[in-house]
Amino acid sequence: MKDLRTFEIDIIALKFGSHSFTFDLDNHFFSYFKEYQNGFVEKGNCKAEVILEKNEQLIRATFIIDGTVELVCDRSLDEFDYEVDVNDTILYKYSEEEKELTEEIVLITRRTPSINVGELLHEFLMLDIPMKKLHPRFLEDDSDQYRESEDSDNLDDNSSESKKINFIYSSEKNKEDKKGSKNNTTPSSEEDKIDPRWNILKKFKNNQN
Repeated sequence: MKDLRTFEIDIIALKFGSHSFTFDLDNHFFSYFKEYQNGFVEKGNCKAEVILEKNEQLIRATFIIDGTVELVCDRSLDEFDYEVDVNDTILYKYSEEEKELTEEIVLITRRTPSINVGELLHEFLMLDIPMKKLHPRFLEDDSDQYRESEDSDNLDDNSSESKKINFIYSSEKNKEDKKGSKNNTTPSSEEDKIDPRWNILKKFKNNQN
């Protein structure tokens, strides 16, 4: 594939109503974008359907893509097939000039002869691919690690709550123990104020008198 002329759709001749167009997105399609537009997918096998609904104000284009693309695992560098499932919409609104208004709205004139959907098909495919590309055998491991992390966080929360309760209980117990010990030591402290040796000296002095 040397260009994207295969994905050109003649819209000026379309009558009002719904029209369907199908495209094969094969290795040639992905190789073109890898070579000329820095794509990171080189191989794939997808079917694309573009449904155009034309009326007086606009053309609604629905892009439906399913199939597989070949990715390289970020962890093991193994190649694997990733299933894609795309369903996106672009609105082509009639205006006085041709301009991309937003990501979902494109302005065209009533004299615009055709639209090329090749780049849009590739863009929708790339958006469907996750940022972190993992071989299917690693997906279950990641899910288990996530669950273990959640369980660990819950245990930490419970531990903190338990420590908090024990701390409160200990504080209350210490207060009671201090209060009890203070009441118990009061009488003995009053008795200890008189040294027994002074009693002996007093008896010795009385005998002398």
